[in-house]
Amino acid sequence: MTHFEASEARARVAERLRAAKRVVLTTHVTPDGDGLGSAVALLRVLRAAGKKAMIVNCSVAPKELRFIYRKGEFEVFARERHEHEILTADAVVATDIGGPSRMGKMEPFVRAARGAKIVIDHHVYENDLFDVPYIVIGASSTAELVYDLLSDMGVPITKDLAEPLYVGLVADTGSFAYDATTPRAHLFAAKLIEAGVDPHAMWRKTSCNKPLLKMHVLGKLLAALKPELEGRIVWTGADLAFLKENGIEPRDAFEVVNHLLHVQGVEAGAFFMQLGSDKTKVSLRSAGRIDVHGVCASYGGGGHRYASGCTVDNVPFAEAVRQVLGELSELVRRADMARIAAVDLAGAEDDS
Repeated sequence: MTHFEASEARARVAERLRAAKRVVLTTHVTPDGDGLGSAVALLRVLRAAGKKAMIVNCSVAPKELRFIYRKGEFEVFARERHEHEILTADAVVATDIGGPSRMGKMEPFVRAARGAKIVIDHHVYENDLFDVPYIVIGASSTAELVYDLLSDMGVPITKDLAEPLYVGLVADTGSFAYDATTPRAHLFAAKLIEAGVDPHAMWRKTSCNKPLLKMHVLGKLLAALKPELEGRIVWTGADLAFLKENGIEPRDAFEVVNHLLHVQGVEAGAFFMQLGSDKTKVSLRSAGRIDVHGVCASYGGGGHRYASGCTVDNVPFAEAVRQVLGELSELVRRADMARIAAVDLAGAEDDS
């Protein structure tokens, strides 16, 4: 999306939000800092403008992110309470959704909603639902897009808005370590700090709140790391027995994937979580040379080039692991061949 197209998209979203009296906001299943922080900032702006606005999500927020919202700002979807609200809202806004299916059990009700269906996002996926899209693939985070939207609308960025947006920015740039960390992302961070964000206090809230049990589980998963392709791919997994033995929720184990690229020489990392006898959740990370999005997209998932996820259905856990690792290995081999071809071409040009 060009700068002009993004500006036009923001204008359309702003027009719909100004006209709406009742707005339902949502984000993806197991919300992260970007989806949740972006929704909370929008909620506060809409409520301050006198609109009836609510965040309704298909699943609870992780404990470590609940500091982002206050009482009455976040609700877990219950059909008897929220179906009518969604169907009759003037606008439904999805932030950082990564694809309609990631709304879980809310998806059919959002599809049936009579109002404008707005999405604010920076993920790659086929959009067959939202009629007012504001999707910028190159943005650092959805929080950055919400900031630009609010700036265009003339909304002053107070500390109340800056804090949830900062959580979103930090989450989706990996604390300014991922390839999404652009110069603009740092400028965005500076503006949020000027608005009152205390980076150290936010780091304490987002990173220094893990239960001891969760740290033990992460340790076990890291201790079980297995190499592929002479260590250029590493992976670990949690089957149903592991989850039961350690008494944890699936979401408590997924953080391990963010540590896999710390291994020297690794091109890609994979984490596998068994959800049922023939259902496996997969999370992939790339060190920057291979695009893992295509692997996840082939299973109906998505995300970014270097960070994506999917669910592999209808095969046992071990077979899901074998299939995905095979596809990752093929990607690494192709990248090697492309690099060799580029070197040969450069050599040939020098000889000539």
